[in-house]
Amino acid sequence: MEEGFQKMFLEPSLKEMSEGLNDVMKQMDDYCKNLDEEREKRWEAARKQHSGRQDIPSPIANSGKKLEEVVNNLEALIIHGDPESQDLPKAVPPKNLSKASHVSMLGQSVAAYCTTLGPSHLRKLTTRIISDTTLWMSRIFRFDDSSAYYHNDDREGLVRVCRLALNAKYEKFATEGFNALYTKPPIIYISAASRPGLGQFVCTQLGLPLSSLCTVPCNTMFGSQHTMDIATLERLIKDDEGSSKTPLLVVANAGTPLAGHTDNINRLRAICDDYGVWLHAEGHNLSTLALSTVPSSILAAKRVNSMTISPGVWLGLPGTPAVTLYKTADPAMSLAAGLCSSQIQERLCCLPLWLSLQHLGYDGIVQKLKHAADLSQHMSQRLHSIGAINIAVYNAQSFLGKEKQEKKQQTIQYEGSLTDVVRKVIQVLSQVDVVSPVVVFRYEDPHGPGLDKAPYANDSSDDTSNHTLALPKPIVNAFNTWLGTELNKRIPEVGIDVVDLETDGVCLRFSPMQSAPYNGTSADDIDNFVECLKQLLTVLNYSNEQRPGFQEAVECRENLIYVDIQSHGGLGVVQFVPEYVSSNKNEEQNKKELIKLNGELVQRLQAGETGALYFAVPTEAETVAVGVGMVNPGTDLDEVVDLIWVTGKELEDSSKFLETMTDLVLKGIEEAQKELEKENENKLIEEGVLRQIPIVGSLWSWYSPPPKEAQIKGRALNLSSGALESTENTYKYHMQVQQDKPTTPTRKTAPRRKTPSTTPTPSVDGDHSSSEKPLQKRDLEETPMEDGQVGDGLVNSHPESGNSSTTGTTTRH
Repeated sequence: MEEGFQKMFLEPSLKEMSEGLNDVMKQMDDYCKNLDEEREKRWEAARKQHSGRQDIPSPIANSGKKLEEVVNNLEALIIHGDPESQDLPKAVPPKNLSKASHVSMLGQSVAAYCTTLGPSHLRKLTTRIISDTTLWMSRIFRFDDSSAYYHNDDREGLVRVCRLALNAKYEKFATEGFNALYTKPPIIYISAASRPGLGQFVCTQLGLPLSSLCTVPCNTMFGSQHTMDIATLERLIKDDEGSSKTPLLVVANAGTPLAGHTDNINRLRAICDDYGVWLHAEGHNLSTLALSTVPSSILAAKRVNSMTISPGVWLGLPGTPAVTLYKTADPAMSLAAGLCSSQIQERLCCLPLWLSLQHLGYDGIVQKLKHAADLSQHMSQRLHSIGAINIAVYNAQSFLGKEKQEKKQQTIQYEGSLTDVVRKVIQVLSQVDVVSPVVVFRYEDPHGPGLDKAPYANDSSDDTSNHTLALPKPIVNAFNTWLGTELNKRIPEVGIDVVDLETDGVCLRFSPMQSAPYNGTSADDIDNFVECLKQLLTVLNYSNEQRPGFQEAVECRENLIYVDIQSHGGLGVVQFVPEYVSSNKNEEQNKKELIKLNGELVQRLQAGETGALYFAVPTEAETVAVGVGMVNPGTDLDEVVDLIWVTGKELEDSSKFLETMTDLVLKGIEEAQKELEKENENKLIEEGVLRQIPIVGSLWSWYSPPPKEAQIKGRALNLSSGALESTENTYKYHMQVQQDKPTTPTRKTAPRRKTPSTTPTPSVDGDHSSSEKPLQKRDLEETPMEDGQVGDGLVNSHPESGNSSTTGTTTRH
């Protein structure tokens, strides 16, 4: 019987329960899966919204992605850069990529394909490509019978050349290493005008101490102040030889990185020959070796032991390596120095250069380099016509077209045969139109001593007075920085670099050898650049003249302080100091208030129509001030200062209001707390002690419910009036009830029906047609209803207080 009962009743019930449980579990699994999908979608949407970019690749997935998706991700990375950086500007691709640039980029793909060939075939192909490229490079740049080393890092060639010089100087260096250098350590001589960190990089790569690096100062009295002092170099070499040291190598600059000046390579060659020192040359001026007419200072580079050139930079060939040409009689030393790589894949890096040189041809190469030299000459000629611009940093052979250089007489020594004399005359005459490929200029103070004076001018009292009015050097540097920034914004095709020279200060540098290939700079761009420069100089000169007037206008206003920051380029710097900060003696709190207030002041000013004129400037007191930039001629300075003062006053008033509101809220909270504590005590007295016992209190409250009036009433703080109000009506009518102002008659809790009356009274609402008293919004608080009609609650908004009041539901009896 029990088995029958179990089969009849229990088993079907259990089966039904298990099926129901399975359905429930399945529904729960589906629900959890849907939740996970929705959570993932929300996370992806939030991530895209936060970054404002396309999807950025996450860590590599187990399954591969489609090529289109990978390419889209790469495009997003190229355009937007690092996804974690929010302030990066959008990348702008170069506008003028020539066919040679595309050939160079194609060559990198072909080089990668060639690495899949067989070793023997690849070795033959690589040898042919390297021999052809080396022959072309040595002949184009007049460095015959030389070998070449191709490298991506332009400093690596100097490291390998130093290693070659060490093998040549120390016979046992290949076997003994550092022990061979211990008795007579090597010394490397580098100019103070060379690239920063170049000598340290070489010593680090060679394992030499920094004591092996000797920095040669530049000229101070004779010659350019950006070239190596030859006399000092010779004295240092003599001292090192007398101190049991080995002068190893001298690095000459054929175009310094900043000013573009060239060392006296002829004198350096003579000194290096006398002491047996290796001479290495580098610099962008070496590009002029490919021209038909070469300056004598650059032509001397044919006699150096090695040179590093950058044809990819000069010709606009992306991805092509730098080339170090060197001369040595022992190929084994080259192999020991690492100048002949045994890795075939590394030697294929010259394939893009091999393809591009064949595509351009010799005429195309010379035309590109000559175009850059012509742009430099055209720029220098146009800048000479601007009085406020001083090409103060010039090479002796850079600007032979200048009026002062034209007045100089070329001295020709008539020595040797007639053929030598004619050759020298032709060389001097052919160099008249040759200019350096770098132009460095700067804005000079018209009242300062920086501008050149006529040779016949003599010092006078007026001249002395003008010198007293000269602007400090930091201000002139700030003006030049502003000029460079504005010129790059308005004429990006020219490509101006802002450089800081130790002797001359901040200057503007135009190097068409580096910028023209990718920017597509033309002579028309130079003309537009000069016209834009003239317009900016008009603005700059006007702003410079108005600086004293701006300072007076600031000092006449209360709460405004003129901050003298010499590194600021513009009208000046102003700081708004509110009254409550001036009266406070806590310096730390005052500093925080000034940073906060002036920061908000700058943000409000930048949000206006002339927002580009204002920006935040840090002060020496570690606070923030308002910097006013350059203004156009005719700008009213009083309006500029008044705008700053008015905006600052508004912020000061809002700060005072917030302080008052904070005090009001704190005071209301304290008052409400006291009243609630008092009501709690009254409730305890009224209800008795029995109601406070947990179990007994519940039974006693059920047996004898407490009166409703004994409940504690909440408190509400009216921010408009500052009064503390009870929340009894809110919980009673289930809505917020607006309390009338004390100045107006208090309204009854229940609205009355309006009765017709010809004479308006204070307690009865006026008629719409009454001319004695116009209809007010508060008259609408009571709605007229007919007999038996139920009136709905109204929400009335009072314009005086900005709050709303709600009347309850009313029924006529």
